Amino acid sequence: MVKWIWLFISLISLTSSTLASVITYPAAEKLTRFVVLGDMPYTDAESALLEHPDGAIATAIKALNPPVLIHLGDFKKGRLSCTDELYKNNYQQIAHLNPHKTVYTPGDNDWTDCDRFNMSMRYDELERLNTLRQIFFYQDQFELTKNIPGFIRQEDLIENALWKIGSVIFATLHIPGTNNGRKEILRSDNQVALNAADYRDQSNAKWLQQLFAAAESLQAIVIVFHADMFDFDHDKPACSAENRTECDGYRMLRELIKTKALQFKKPVLVIHGDTLAYCLNQPYTEIPNLWRLNAPGDIKYVDASQILFDPENQAMPFTVTGLLDRKPAPAVCNDSFFDLSILLPFLK
Repeated sequence: MVKWIWLFISLISLTSSTLASVITYPAAEKLTRFVVLGDMPYTDAESALLEHPDGAIATAIKALNPPVLIHLGDFKKGRLSCTDELYKNNYQQIAHLNPHKTVYTPGDNDWTDCDRFNMSMRYDELERLNTLRQIFFYQDQFELTKNIPGFIRQEDLIENALWKIGSVIFATLHIPGTNNGRKEILRSDNQVALNAADYRDQSNAKWLQQLFAAAESLQAIVIVFHADMFDFDHDKPACSAENRTECDGYRMLRELIKTKALQFKKPVLVIHGDTLAYCLNQPYTEIPNLWRLNAPGDIKYVDASQILFDPENQAMPFTVTGLLDRKPAPAVCNDSFFDLSILLPFLK
């Protein structure tokens, strides 16, 4: 089946100019639009889709020219070694997709998983996080966010960002997979790594508080991070000073988002990657203004998505459409890797 995937992706690359010429996008001043992608590239074929200037996804993003492109993390497959060269090459690729209007938030493949046994070169994950921060945030050679008006970063955690587009306020949070960086700590000092996880949790909670305070006069909130915090062990408690590993590393932040969204009353969209499903839904019936998008990527659904916010559409304020297939995101989250109707949308 992997051969079919590569063939499918190659066909997309060959037809990128055709796709770009037929795609049209709604244009209305009342709509706020942006593009998201994540959990890619995992293969050479996926990398070709993102390569400037001729890759199919790169071409579609250029044609759309969104005010912001958000990369949700995981810019490489898990078993690729986290070398400086790979970091720099993928940073450059991401930077060229939507120059000076791109926001990146780290995923677990990008640093927490860099110590895995299946890699040819294994690294201390905290050392890799420091390198990642240097390339993407401190040095930032290509100035990823230069042309995003009002863009700010959190003083306590540089990878956390906040900005506005129209009546919508956005924030990124550094929330990776691997139970929010609390499991499979194989080369870093365990206590130091858990202290870092505690610090990220505290900083993320502060950033969420600041986000909702800044949103009072606005019409919607978009919260972006990598991990699928909706895929969790319901029996495990929130992490605490007494229990830092045998716990749900996302419970505290998930409950804070739920509480704040319920108080906010206006539309809130949470966007994440990390798991196979591609879907847009409302995860909690008791919080009807909270929406969740499990973004495309992760081999199963190779695409980027345009997101539109329409303040006048109370029933469906957020619409999500693939850049390549131009179809709406499914409402049902299907985690099966073998669902070819989702895997190969262009072969229908």
